[in-house]
Amino acid sequence: MERFRMLPPPVDDIDTSIVRIEKSKMQKLGIREGDTVKVSGPQSTGALCLAVKDGFKLPNDSEITYLSDDPVILPVIRVSNFVAANVNVHGSGLIPVDVEKVCDGTRPARRVCLMRRNSNSDDNLFDKKKLDALIVCENNRLQVHSQDGKSIFGYLVTGVEPANYSQITKDTTIEFVKINQDAIDSPFQDKRLKKIQGVVPIVYEETLHNVNVIIPSLEIFGNGVQFYLYLKSSFDHRQTVPNGSISIVVTLNDDLGTSYALGSFGGGGSYSPEGFELEYAFRGRCLHADAKHLTITLHEILIQEQFPRGGDRPPFRHRLMRGTKEEYASIGKFPAYAIVSGPWQTTFPLNATSAGSN
Repeated sequence: MERFRMLPPPVDDIDTSIVRIEKSKMQKLGIREGDTVKVSGPQSTGALCLAVKDGFKLPNDSEITYLSDDPVILPVIRVSNFVAANVNVHGSGLIPVDVEKVCDGTRPARRVCLMRRNSNSDDNLFDKKKLDALIVCENNRLQVHSQDGKSIFGYLVTGVEPANYSQITKDTTIEFVKINQDAIDSPFQDKRLKKIQGVVPIVYEETLHNVNVIIPSLEIFGNGVQFYLYLKSSFDHRQTVPNGSISIVVTLNDDLGTSYALGSFGGGGSYSPEGFELEYAFRGRCLHADAKHLTITLHEILIQEQFPRGGDRPPFRHRLMRGTKEEYASIGKFPAYAIVSGPWQTTFPLNATSAGSN
């Protein structure tokens, strides 16, 4: 497994599950052209890995400035819009991801179960051909065009046979399953946390690269967990994104090897070319009953230049690759980024809870 930085793909890879890595990096990882790989960020998805020449660049690539004294400069992976959307449903930009080989070549999927994410999707108008060659796994989110091309429907993958990271082919059976609201609900939806059960004091504070990070505590509820993260920083002359928006890459893991998907809710603050002062609230699903320790990691901070408006179209902001192929091909230059490398990390026990009440 190795960590890579996502960059946008060639236009022909839009609406596929293709990723592209420099040939020397593929050889190091034992990956051959056409192998299936697992790409993991806040969430994981499968992809078909193809090679590019070492040093490959696109004319519209983002300019990246590192604000750390000892930056972590990762090798590059080119990811399609499907892959980008399924490793990070927040939609933020060039986040780091882990890549590992799943199998030689691809394995065909016998059956894929799909569940509508909204009531106005019409399974009878579904165009299965739009899914051909996609490598999918449970919890993938799909945007599928209707057969007439006039509508887009949202689906959640609830099952893949014979195994996750299998490829949809013309022989794959697509089965539509009944909507299960519990399966659709996720930490990314702003649902109310209920029945607080305890508070774990963390009391973490650390300053790296002029960025001070504070995490006071973890709140445990009957239907999930929540913690707050506070950031304060001042920049120097290296800051090159005067009108940027900030994204942070945060993960929550336990000592059993479980990674908990997180959603960011609320928060706010101020940002200027001189620095920022921000507050975030993160939520995740219920913890594993046998977990003894948790680790919260702030991997890095990305400051993304705002995308200019194009005609009557609103700015892309963080959703760089979620337009049509035509929109994507028209982008002359992707936004610049300033990156502050971490990690800011704290590990703490779960046995120091204090009871709470609603």
